[in-house]
Amino acid sequence: MMIFYLRHCLKYCLKPLLILLASGLLITGCSEEAEKKRQPLKYLTDADGKFASPSMHNLILFPQAHAPKKAYRQEWWYLTATLTTEHGQSLASQWTLFRRAVGDKHWYFAHAALADAQSHNTAYRHGREELGNVNISSEPFNATIDDWQWQSTSSLLPASLVYGSAVGSITSAVDVAEIESAVDISKVNGPIKEKIATTTREKHWQVELNLTTTAEFFLQGEKGFSIKHPSLNIASHYYSQPFIEVTGKVYWQGKWQKVTGQAWFEREWSSQPLGPDQQGWDWFALRLNDNTALMVFRARSKQEDYLYASIMMRNGDIRSIASNDITLISHYHNLTSNSPYPQSFSLLIAKENIDIKVTVVNEQQIMRFGIEYFEGMVTFSGSHQGQGFVEMTGYSNK
Repeated sequence: MMIFYLRHCLKYCLKPLLILLASGLLITGCSEEAEKKRQPLKYLTDADGKFASPSMHNLILFPQAHAPKKAYRQEWWYLTATLTTEHGQSLASQWTLFRRAVGDKHWYFAHAALADAQSHNTAYRHGREELGNVNISSEPFNATIDDWQWQSTSSLLPASLVYGSAVGSITSAVDVAEIESAVDISKVNGPIKEKIATTTREKHWQVELNLTTTAEFFLQGEKGFSIKHPSLNIASHYYSQPFIEVTGKVYWQGKWQKVTGQAWFEREWSSQPLGPDQQGWDWFALRLNDNTALMVFRARSKQEDYLYASIMMRNGDIRSIASNDITLISHYHNLTSNSPYPQSFSLLIAKENIDIKVTVVNEQQIMRFGIEYFEGMVTFSGSHQGQGFVEMTGYSNK
């Protein structure tokens, strides 16, 4: 009788239990995948602990710091530039090279953009060193991915940087014949043909910059150990160079134009950029005057935001500003917009006599290559006036 009872339980009780358990695991798995799709930055976390963790005991030495750090899960080399054309037009440009470890492979992704107050043009490259289209060297620093290249003459700067939507196909004398090779307009004649050619030509853009500086690199946080969470051991290794002089030219709206301006370089590597409670971050690069730059970082959280800022002087001095000394408030003015990104911010750092409003210039400056983020030019006014960049990640659509 007992044997029969046990058999009965195994047949009629255990099977539904296993089905319920399997369903629960499936639902949990689906929920985790849904959460990652809703918050794709979670993909950047090293959940298995296979990669190195930043430590305040690690020394950042130059020029070795510029080379890839493959012991860590991801890293980036970042340049933003505010430019002025020979005709006085303001432009903003971005070039970023990312490396991400996937298993035992290392993938490189390059993002770039060129924008004015109304338009935003982007381009993308990707590859691996084993495929032959990526080459990174540190002495002197050279980063090539397909037809985009950062080429320095020493450790990192001075350097030349070339990127755009059609590098190599745009020359200083673009004509209709060249455009005809890109589109099939062989049967089109007269004014319509010229209009198509002009439209096609104006879709392309290219940036060729010369970058120089006399300033040293600034180690963020504690000698380059940059904390990202108020309580958890989450950090990166991070340094900046905000005082870069720029000359060069851009192919923009169908013609080459000479440009001058200023650029800001960022370098960072880590294996876990965010904690479980954090959704994303806001990063500000603001030039307060010719000799003073302000960097502000905020990791947004459901529980407690973490903020950090630094003031960098051209003479090499840097002052770190603690989280509780920074007040940063986001503002949404365009309530009919579908964009989840704030249009302006109030920034107060009373100890430094900084009280400014930071305003996004062009709401179209969104990068949509994989994980979406906003990267664009801003202006600010109040206790200080000037321009700079803001990066915003981890925002969900309204």
